[in-house]
Amino acid sequence: MVAHPGDTRAVRAAGRLNEPRPARVEANFDGTPWQVNHQSVAVLREEWRVLDRWWTEEPVIRRYFEVVLETGENTVVFHDGAGGTWFTQRGA
Repeated sequence: MVAHPGDTRAVRAAGRLNEPRPARVEANFDGTPWQVNHQSVAVLREEWRVLDRWWTEEPVIRRYFEVVLETGENTVVFHDGAGGTWFTQRGA
């Protein structure tokens, strides 16, 4: 059975598809990842920074990397500048 698109259960499930998950990242001295969850980074495709909600008590400060792992998996990882931790998300 397929859930109706307006069904709140379907919306909650869809929201979890790309939810960030904690990651174990080894980074070079400049902060670029060379290993993600025990897999070597084969290609660093893109890097960008996000600074949002800077006017609040809890700003969002992140440095994102789109990488291709040695397995061929395309992954997005980011370093949370506010918390100092790494997270991963599936790439497109």
